[in-house]
Amino acid sequence: MRKKLFILMGLLLCLSFSACGSDDADNKSSNDNDVQNSTSNASQNQETEKVEDIATEKEEETAESDTDTVYNIGESAALGDWEISITDVQFVESISADYGKFSPDSADSKFVWVFATVVNNGKQADNFLPSYGFGDDVNAKVLYGDGYEFSATNLLGYSKEMHDSVINPLSSKDGEIAFEVPNSVTDAEDELLVKFSSGNDSISFKLR
Repeated sequence: MRKKLFILMGLLLCLSFSACGSDDADNKSSNDNDVQNSTSNASQNQETEKVEDIATEKEEETAESDTDTVYNIGESAALGDWEISITDVQFVESISADYGKFSPDSADSKFVWVFATVVNNGKQADNFLPSYGFGDDVNAKVLYGDGYEFSATNLLGYSKEMHDSVINPLSSKDGEIAFEVPNSVTDAEDELLVKFSSGNDSISFKLR
């Protein structure tokens, strides 16, 4: 009888140890999963932070590249092989030419008359402001207010017109560029810029 009792107690103890071992294994497995999940989440968070940092840096670089240095009248600035300076600006109702005069197409407009000096620092003759530009050809616009842009007006036949000016290497030319703009622009006091662009590069001068 006692022998059977001891055997029964032994079996119960074995079952108890087996259950405890199973619980410990389950707890260990659960803890291991928690550690793995925590490590995985931390790694994902680090990767997300890296991606966000890279995106922020690119946005800052883009913002910096989109922001031009603005030069004043009388200063010079390089644009590719060109060196450009604005020497004067006037707001006029007409421009006297070699024969007759040029007037804006609209009675409610004036010319922003820009006087410039351009130097070709390249090794070949080049066209500074072609009438039909492509690629890296230079073009000019007047900028006003919240994104308003005004293209240059080609005063055909005018000897001082800067459009289609072919300039030899290490040579310069003094000339004029006209922009037709509404009277509301010339009569205002808001900032007015002239911007020269060549491909992805550009420089700006403050006219007012």
